[in-house]
Amino acid sequence: MSNRFELRAAIRPRSGASLDTKLVLGCMVLLALSLALALSLITILGSDYVRASRNLEALTLYRKVLTAANRLSAERGPMNSVLGEEPAADGPAARKLAKFRTVSDQALAEITPDDGSEITRRLVDRDKLDNLRASLATARRAADRLSARPLAERDTTEIRSVIAGMFGVVETMRPVVLAAMAELMEHDISLTGHALTGLMLGDLREYAGRLGSFLAPSIAARQPLSATAYDELILTHGRVLQIWQSLEHQLALHADAPELVAAVGEARIRYFRDGLDLIARLSAEGKTGHYSVTTEQMTLQYVPTMAPLERLRDGFLDDMLAHARATRANSVHWLQFLVAFTVLIVLTNLLLLVLARRRIFHPLLQARNHIVALAEERNLDQPTRVSRHGGEIHELFAALESLRLKLRERLRLTERLKVQAETDALTGLLNRRTFDRLGQDDSGFADLPVETGLILMDIDRFKLINDTYGHIAGDQVLRATAGLVVEMVRKNDLVMRYGGEEFAIVLPSTSLRTLARIAETLRAAIAEQAIALDDGTEVLVTASFGVATGRRDGPGWKILIEAADQALYMAKAEGRNRVGVAGEHGLAGQVVADRVRAA
Repeated sequence: MSNRFELRAAIRPRSGASLDTKLVLGCMVLLALSLALALSLITILGSDYVRASRNLEALTLYRKVLTAANRLSAERGPMNSVLGEEPAADGPAARKLAKFRTVSDQALAEITPDDGSEITRRLVDRDKLDNLRASLATARRAADRLSARPLAERDTTEIRSVIAGMFGVVETMRPVVLAAMAELMEHDISLTGHALTGLMLGDLREYAGRLGSFLAPSIAARQPLSATAYDELILTHGRVLQIWQSLEHQLALHADAPELVAAVGEARIRYFRDGLDLIARLSAEGKTGHYSVTTEQMTLQYVPTMAPLERLRDGFLDDMLAHARATRANSVHWLQFLVAFTVLIVLTNLLLLVLARRRIFHPLLQARNHIVALAEERNLDQPTRVSRHGGEIHELFAALESLRLKLRERLRLTERLKVQAETDALTGLLNRRTFDRLGQDDSGFADLPVETGLILMDIDRFKLINDTYGHIAGDQVLRATAGLVVEMVRKNDLVMRYGGEEFAIVLPSTSLRTLARIAETLRAAIAEQAIALDDGTEVLVTASFGVATGRRDGPGWKILIEAADQALYMAKAEGRNRVGVAGEHGLAGQVVADRVRAA
């Protein structure tokens, strides 16, 4: 407080201060404040515009990736028709299949990375795309060979194998979609909801299409449904309903988009009533093998019921891109307005400053620079040269020098104490003492949300590493593992050494599903990363994880730690190198973790 009093006393004008002094002081303060505010806003809005432009480009490409995946899925419809008919190279079904294949190839060409698009190179993995093309070519050749044979010579097993090949193509496409989605979310975490909803809408169309594909082999061969095919129908039907239930909640957030609301209503009627009723009827007919339709007729009846699902997906993606364009346009308008306003303010202030005397302007500008530097804790080791001017200017610089000396002393003491109190000497991470403070209403964490996620991580069989390679090598493993975790988590997440070979990661306002996905990513990265010791030996380690969500106030912090610790214990008990998840009513078990990881 004494520093503030000294500074105020130094800059308080005396009663005998001249009109010029007051004018210059007022102009300088106005100019400094105006420029600082305007430049800060221009920087923020400029960053918003750049981010909005990149988001729009990235979302546009992500839509093309989802569209390509849908094209590959839709290709199965005409292929099922061809497999259920006699060979006809120029028949309607064959022509339709050729057209769908051309559309699929064009969609893949649009997402192929090239030298002209940085976004495409970053979001789309060329190697994964090459694997997809090879898998697609193999599946198409198998379909063409089988469709060239007379219908009587095709059995259910062969047809099912060809359809499974196209399923495999879609599964090969999925890593391409997931990689693009991961890059999109890493680019801007705010896009996570759009990316996941778009993926779920694509999955909905894919699994809906699979219901028809499971029936196609038996209908083509006019044979009863096998037990395997019937089980696949039941499981896929449940998956479709599960995805739709999740999507209804997400799409309810877009009630301001009439097209989406209409598409949701149409999907409920056209697909979830008419389409699924058709699947149920054909499944019942499959028990006897007496079908009322051919594969071509089934395709003509079933595929149109899925059209609302495609329109729903396209409508959501259109709405997503429209919001991105509107955000960018809004950024441009505000940026232009602010630039014009800044120019006006600068010109006005410059006009006023012409009236000031140089002997006051220059020292005040120097004083401003010193104040900004002190506020940002810069140049604390460089003495402030006291102005040779008399009066309040001299007192101002003297006060700044006094303030600089006290700030330097306090900063050095604070930094030394903070490092000693909060840092783990071995790994450089925050220590257990800091971790405990999170649940003690510490003012240092006032900005941290109360709702938080916790990941407890324990290096598997660490004692064996110490016994085999020595404690120095064990320390290297701890440092390397800590560095890898820090690199992979988000900037606002807190990574701490919990004790021994245990680490704690605090992720504010993070859902349990996201926690499990992050923990699984860390688990895989640690398992794959060989750690090189000083003697050149490479050590592979694994880690077990326990994840939980809760509150860090009152007794909630202890409960959260116990839940994460119990989940970690479960992961250890299940064989290590895995993620244990604390459920809503205790531990949900490894099954939950596997489901989250698979999703």
